[in-house]
Amino acid sequence: MRMIHPAAWAGLLLNAVLAFMFFQAIAVMDLGTLEPAQQEAWGEMKAIILDTIRPIYLALLLMQAVALALIVHEAPFALPLAIIGGLLTIPVGFVYLLGSLLTHYQVRYADFAVARMGYAGAYHIFPASALKKIRILTSASLIVFVLLMVPNIQMAASFLALAVVGLYCSLRAGKNHALALYNEGLTLTPTLLAPTVMLPYSSITLATLHENETIQFEVNTPGGPRSLVWPLHTVDPEQRREAIEELGAALDARGVPLQ
Repeated sequence: MRMIHPAAWAGLLLNAVLAFMFFQAIAVMDLGTLEPAQQEAWGEMKAIILDTIRPIYLALLLMQAVALALIVHEAPFALPLAIIGGLLTIPVGFVYLLGSLLTHYQVRYADFAVARMGYAGAYHIFPASALKKIRILTSASLIVFVLLMVPNIQMAASFLALAVVGLYCSLRAGKNHALALYNEGLTLTPTLLAPTVMLPYSSITLATLHENETIQFEVNTPGGPRSLVWPLHTVDPEQRREAIEELGAALDARGVPLQ
């Protein structure tokens, strides 16, 4: 599981291909068909793009590749580096940015079993609280995209990319619930972009409810004892108290009371 998410590779490749096409088009641009005054102005712009902007962009692509490798090795500064690299290449960088976040959480929760059993056997399901907000953000981004298409196509492209990312997150939030309880264990999604993990009740040694509205689980995994912090804000506010009570009852019935 400790591998780079396909979305990160796709984003990095998309950045590289589009950058190559853009700089290649500038390099072969024929200025001979322009008026002398225009030739001078475009010649200066061409020199700036090829001599200054191109090396900077290539350095950003290298930084993005290095950041992915560092994320896999869990370097503490890897994710901020990837976020900076993604933001500096927006709107195309949105794909890379999303892939980097998915890679980070994939590596972070690699020691836990990914839930693949679906929700058919769950006797209690708590949907993700972020779903409504993401749908509103996605709809707003699409509206702004339409309004900006004519006056500012570059800004419009950024909102279109944001809408695509929002649509992906919306589908993910609708598919991966915040918490689901089964007879043999529970599944939970620590954050929106994290994988939904399965925790058998037999693997949980301690569960602690903290004042900052998080629950910390101490879990025995194949890689050894691990801690997992689950924020309660992933559940809708009106269902949080019920989630705590149902989870506490399930754990207490298996001899692991929620402290």
